[in-house]
Amino acid sequence: MPKVSMYTASAGCGKTERIANLYVDLIKQDKALPQQIVAITYTEKAARELKGRIISKARQRNIDIMTISKIQSSHIKTIHSFCIYLLRFYWMRAKVDANFKIVPELNALYYKFIDNYLSVVPIVLDKLPLEKFFIEEYFHLLQGLIEEYSNSAKYIQKTIPLDPEVTYIFDHIAEMLDREFLREITYDLILEKAAKLVQIPEVKADINSKFKYLIVDEFQDSNFLQKEIFENICENIIYVGDKKQSIYRFQGAEPVVFDEAAQTSNIIYELDTNYRTNSALGQKIDAISKILFPDYKPLKYFYSADGFLKIVEILNPTSENRATNEAHFVAKTIKEMVENGFEISIGGAPKRKVKYSDFAILSRKIQSIAHIYKEVFEKYNIPLEINFKRGLLQQREVVPLWGLLNVLQNPYKKSAYMQLLLNPIFGVNQHQALFSTIEQLQNLVPDDLKDFISKIRENLYIKKLSEILHEFEELFEYSCKVYNIFGKPAYENVRLFYDLVEESESFSVDDLEKFINLENERFQFGKSLSDSSILMSIHSAKGLSFPIVFLIGLGESTQGPVMRNPKLKGSYNVQSKEYVIAPIWMKDKYKEVKDIASVQDKQELKRLFYVAITRPMAGLFIVNSTVKPVGKKRGGSKSFADEIEFSKIIEAAKEIGIEYEKIDLKDNEKLEKDFCKSFEVHTKSYLPTTIMKDKFENRFRYLSPTHIIDFKNCRALFAFKYIMGLPIFDEANTKLELSCNAKLLGTTVHRVLELTSLDKLHTLAQNIALAMAENGFEDENLIRNLVYNFFESPFVNSIKNKVVKEESEAPFYLKLGDQIIYGIIDKIYHLPDKIYLLDFKTNLHFDHNKFEMYIPQLFIYTKAVLEREPKKDIHSSICWLREGKMFEYKMATQHLEDVLKTIDEIRSIKTKEDVLKLIEESIVKKDCTGCDFEFYCKDEQNMILVRKKLE
Repeated sequence: MPKVSMYTASAGCGKTERIANLYVDLIKQDKALPQQIVAITYTEKAARELKGRIISKARQRNIDIMTISKIQSSHIKTIHSFCIYLLRFYWMRAKVDANFKIVPELNALYYKFIDNYLSVVPIVLDKLPLEKFFIEEYFHLLQGLIEEYSNSAKYIQKTIPLDPEVTYIFDHIAEMLDREFLREITYDLILEKAAKLVQIPEVKADINSKFKYLIVDEFQDSNFLQKEIFENICENIIYVGDKKQSIYRFQGAEPVVFDEAAQTSNIIYELDTNYRTNSALGQKIDAISKILFPDYKPLKYFYSADGFLKIVEILNPTSENRATNEAHFVAKTIKEMVENGFEISIGGAPKRKVKYSDFAILSRKIQSIAHIYKEVFEKYNIPLEINFKRGLLQQREVVPLWGLLNVLQNPYKKSAYMQLLLNPIFGVNQHQALFSTIEQLQNLVPDDLKDFISKIRENLYIKKLSEILHEFEELFEYSCKVYNIFGKPAYENVRLFYDLVEESESFSVDDLEKFINLENERFQFGKSLSDSSILMSIHSAKGLSFPIVFLIGLGESTQGPVMRNPKLKGSYNVQSKEYVIAPIWMKDKYKEVKDIASVQDKQELKRLFYVAITRPMAGLFIVNSTVKPVGKKRGGSKSFADEIEFSKIIEAAKEIGIEYEKIDLKDNEKLEKDFCKSFEVHTKSYLPTTIMKDKFENRFRYLSPTHIIDFKNCRALFAFKYIMGLPIFDEANTKLELSCNAKLLGTTVHRVLELTSLDKLHTLAQNIALAMAENGFEDENLIRNLVYNFFESPFVNSIKNKVVKEESEAPFYLKLGDQIIYGIIDKIYHLPDKIYLLDFKTNLHFDHNKFEMYIPQLFIYTKAVLEREPKKDIHSSICWLREGKMFEYKMATQHLEDVLKTIDEIRSIKTKEDVLKLIEESIVKKDCTGCDFEFYCKDEQNMILVRKKLE
C-alpha cells in the first residue's frame, strides 16, 4: 500500500496555494525532480492555473531555470490527460491503437455486443412486457444496460447486479471490449483501460520507477476507479479536497471515496483559515453550514471586515411569473446598489463602490432561465454575460444545428448525421438510425436539406459559420419550428446559439469549439473582461470567488424532465459498500435502489448549496422565489429549498444575524411594474422571427487600438483580416517565415519584459531562459541585446528608484461615446506624482514617421489611464528596443477627433457592398509597401474570388 497524506481544505482556505508549495517543497528538499511528480487536477483550466502558480513559486524560491523549464513540461494534468499519456506509452499492453481518437460515445459498438448476446441467450427478453411496442422496450433495455455497464465500471470490484443475467451481459461486454483493438475510445473507457493497465505487474513496476509522488487536487470528486489508478502510480500520495464540496455524483464521484482514503491515510492535515470571505459574512455562512452539516467546524477568517447576508422570499400567486419576478428583483437590486454607490471591501483593501462586474448570479441550472435573465437585464440596461456556452451545445434544440455544422465539415461522420436527424424536427426514428450505415443515414436527409448541404460545401471555409446558419434559418425557418415544438425557452436557446456563432467569427467547427472553450475559461477568475454581471451554474462557479453573489433558483423543482423509468437502476449502498443494480422487473429491489439514490441526491443538494454560499467575498443574497402557499408539494416534486430544508435556515436567520425580507405578491401582481418605475426601461419583442442576414453591424461592438491602426493604414487589410477572416498565404517568397520569426521574437521579448520588474533585475537572465523555453526561440544574444537596451537605458536609470507600483500586460476597457475599446498596455510604472505608459517595439527600423502611425494607440492608452487616475500626470511612450530609444507622445484634441472619426467609419460598414468598396478603394493606391494579405489584392484572379464572395 502507498503512503497516503491528506489535506482537508474548506472553501476559500488556500488549497491551490498549498499544493503549489507542496510541489516546490518536494523539489527544494531533493525528494523528487519535476518529471517524477504527477499532479492531478479536475479540469484543464485548473491544470494550467496550477502550473503557473507552481512556476511562480519556484521563481520566488530561486529554483534554477533548467528545473523550472522541466516543470513546464511535467505531468500537471487532468486524470484523463494523464491516462491518455499512459495508454499511448503502453499502447500494446493496453490493447489500443497508439493514435486512438477520443469520441463522445461508442453506443453502436455496445449495441452490437448486446444484440449479438441476446440473439443467442434471450432470457432477459422474456422479462419485457409483450406488447405491440416491444421494439421500443427492447431498445430501452439496451440503453439501460449500456448506461449501467458504464456506471458499474466506476465502482471497480463493488458492483452487484441483482439479476444474474445482467451480470452475464456485463461480462460479455467486458470480454468483447478486451478482444477489440480500439481505434476509438470514450473518456470513460480511457479510465477503464488505464485501471487495467496499471495492474499489469511489469507495467506497474515501470510506472512506479518513473514517479515518486502523486498530488491529487479536488479529490472529493474522484470515483473508486480513479482511486484505483492513483494507488498504482507511485509510493507517495497526497490527496487534497473537501468532502463538503463533492457535487459530481452524476459522474460517479462518491463522498465515501474520500472517507475511505481518510481512514487509511498516514496523516491528515486540516486547512481551516479562510482567505476569501470577509469575517462578518463568513461567520454567518459558518452558522448556515452548521445547519447543513451538524459536524461542521467554523473557520478562522484572515480578513476581518464587514460583509452582509440577506435572505429574500418572493411569494408568487402562480408559477407563471416565478422566475421572471426573481430576475426583476435581482436586476433592480444590482441597479440600485451600483447607482447608489454601495461600498464593499475585498481582500483587506479599502472600501470602494460596487460595479456591475462585482455581481454573480448562481443557479443550480440555467438552461431554462438564461433567456429570462437576458431579457430582463437588457430592460434595466445592465450588461450580463451568461456562462452557458458549453451547456448550450447539449440542448436538444441546438444539437441539430451542431450536427449540421459537423455534417458540412465531416460528410462521413455518422454521429454528426445522428445529431442532425434524431429529433422531432427532422423526425428520423432513433432505432432505425442506430443500425444504419453512413450511406443509409445520408439517404434519410430530406431532399431540400440535402441540396442545401451540397451547395454550402462548395463554399466551405469561405463563408463564416454565422452566414451558413443565417441561410439555413431563412430557408427552413428552423427557430420558428423549434418555438412551435419545444416552446419559447428552446427558441431563445437557438437565438443564443446564433449569437454565439456570430460572435466567434468562425469558419470551421474546430475554430468554433476553440472559441467556446476560451469563452468558458474567461470566467476562471470569477469576473468578466468587461463591466458585466455574470449568470452561471453553481457547478461552473466551483473554485471561483465573487465580491457579491445572488443565489437563485431555490424554488425550482429538483425533478428533471418527465421520462420513463430506466430498465435498470443502480446506486451505491454505503452500508454494504456495494453498487447495487436492480432491474425494473424486480419491483421491490428496484424501489429500494431508487430510495437509496433519492437520499444521496438530497445530501448532494446540500453540498451544492454549500458550494454556492461559499463563493462570495463581501455579500450574499439568497433568493427563494416560490409559489404560495410555501411548502405545498405539487405532484410529489420538491424544490431545491425543500430538499435542503431551507425553512430551518429561515427559522435561525434572526439568531444568526441574517437580514430577512418577504415579498408577498397579490393575484396578477408582477414585480416588473414596481421594480421598473425608477428606471428607464427598454422593451423588446421576443416573438419568433427569422434571423436577419449578417450585415456586419455586430462585429465591432468591441474595438482594439490595432483595429483602428490597421483601418487607418490599409482598409483592404482591415477587410481581409477582420471582416472576411481570410487566411494568410505567401507562396512566392519567404516573407511569411520572416513574419513568423518577427512575431516569435516579439512574443519572447514581451514575455521577458512581463516577467522582469525593476526591483528584481537580478532575475533577468533567468527570465530570458524561461521565455525562450516557453516560446522555442533560440537566438539568446538577440533577446539579451533588446531587453538590456531597455533596462540599461537612461529612462530606466532615472525612474527605477522612484517606482511605487509596476504593472505588466495591463488590460483596460475604455468607452468613447457608445463604443467600447479594449487593449493591453505592455508596462505601467507608477511614481508618486506621475505615471509612465510604455509600448515596446522590436521592429528593425523605427523613426518619427513610423511613430506617427501609433498615435491613435497611445492616445487610447493615455485616455484609458486618465479615467483611472485623473489627478496624475500621464506620460505615454514607445520604446524602440533595437536602440533603447524613447518616442514620447503628447496628447492633443485632434487625436480624439481622429479616433472618433475612424470609429464612425468602421461602424458605417453594414453591407457586403461596403466591404467591397473598402477593398477596391485601397488597391488602386500606389503607395502600398506590402503586407501578409498582398496575396489577394495584388493578384487579379484572387480578387475575382474575393468579389464573388462579396456579391
